[in-house]
Amino acid sequence: MSDFTEAQISTLFENVRERMSEKRFAHTAGVEGTVRKMAAIYCPEKEGMLRAAALLHDLTKEYDAESTKAVLAREGVKLRPDERESPQIWHAITAPAEIARLYPDFADEALLSAVRWHTTGREGMTVPEALLYLADVIEPTREYPACVALRERFWGVDPATMSAEEREAHLCDVLRASLVGVRESLLAKSAPVCAETLAAIEYLKKKTHL
Repeated sequence: MSDFTEAQISTLFENVRERMSEKRFAHTAGVEGTVRKMAAIYCPEKEGMLRAAALLHDLTKEYDAESTKAVLAREGVKLRPDERESPQIWHAITAPAEIARLYPDFADEALLSAVRWHTTGREGMTVPEALLYLADVIEPTREYPACVALRERFWGVDPATMSAEEREAHLCDVLRASLVGVRESLLAKSAPVCAETLAAIEYLKKKTHL
């Protein structure tokens, strides 16, 4: 399935709201609204899929350590050292499996991939993956200075008025800036940077479109 109906998304919206804390759901709803606007510009045929991905992207964010380890064990996932030392990304690793288990009707390959890479990025990201990644960073409840700056950088030039080539270059530029910001923030704290993030940055140095 490449997209989902408004009725499916509305039902999912209410179901996810019941699973999350008020603060987590406020962020989730912000990501859904942001990615809806972005999809209308970049890939309107994927709007429903991306809205569903946004609603599900933090499905396991509030799992405790025991629940997270249980999902990883059930799925046979062995974390690399850089992943093991980066608990902030674990929910992106466990969420696809929980989506498939709890919401099988939404276990679309493109949706699961967008959720999987929404924290680290990866080399060769698709446009939907890039949009979910950025929507997670620039949605309006994010008040960190870096997020505010990226939000202004993305929307300040109105990508809807650009040519297709300019829009693609703009998306790559903001995506690269976000990933570089993550790398620099982690290095400043002497924290590990995931291999996929480093690979994505190198990949995007040479790209003007995804």
